[in-house]
Amino acid sequence: MMRPFRLLVSLCCCFVFNASPVLSAIILDGSFENQAIAQNLPHYQVVNGEKWGRAWNGGWDAPGLESSWRAVEPGTNTVWTGGSIARTEDFGAGWKWAKSGGVFGIIQGNQTMSQKFTAATSGEGTLTWYDANRAAWRDIDWFGRPNTYSVTLTDSTGFIQTGGTFNSEVFGGNSYSTPVGNGWWTSEGKKGWYTRSASGFNLQAGMSYTLSFNSLSQDDKSTFLDDISLNLTSTIVPEPSTMAIFGLGSMGLAHLRRRRRRRRLR
Repeated sequence: MMRPFRLLVSLCCCFVFNASPVLSAIILDGSFENQAIAQNLPHYQVVNGEKWGRAWNGGWDAPGLESSWRAVEPGTNTVWTGGSIARTEDFGAGWKWAKSGGVFGIIQGNQTMSQKFTAATSGEGTLTWYDANRAAWRDIDWFGRPNTYSVTLTDSTGFIQTGGTFNSEVFGGNSYSTPVGNGWWTSEGKKGWYTRSASGFNLQAGMSYTLSFNSLSQDDKSTFLDDISLNLTSTIVPEPSTMAIFGLGSMGLAHLRRRRRRRRLR
């Protein structure tokens, strides 16, 4: 049988443990794979069992020029609205391979890609994702220019939290990027993505939010997005009844200590 002193210590440890931070994922389909399935995104080649878009040597007349680049189609089985998606390909999507899986998201011009969700618990949100640019197959064409975009989190009352403004570039460089060159032709350039993050988003349990990636360009500039994840760090606050038990336990511990001291003095 556990002694009263040890029992109270165990109870106190349980309460302290229950108040520790927990992490919970919020954003769904951050790699756009389900979106591609839901809208039947076409593929034009299969590489190592993966469905890819158009190859660069697919031909210059239809359907040789057809890319897997498609506008997002909202539906009952999808979570994203706005923007576009594309498969890994060596053609219209700028010789870009997805960061994970075989699909990535795209915002172009002044497009916005967004997802709505409801916070299950209160806490601080940290957003992580990857970005890159559409390379130019004509070396110094406009596709390769850096693009500026912002990240925002808007609640159901209209209050906007800004995650920051970011510049996407062609990984490996071309004539409109740094360093100058055509590294995107290499495997490293095709596979390369830049790591991004934004923190300090305050979320309240039960509140609805819209996470948005907003392209700020007025012309044909693009930003590719992949592996989007929003994690919430929350603290479970004990209920009043739990706090009362914790308080009684603390009083009991103090009482037991006093009794032991008295016995030692006798």
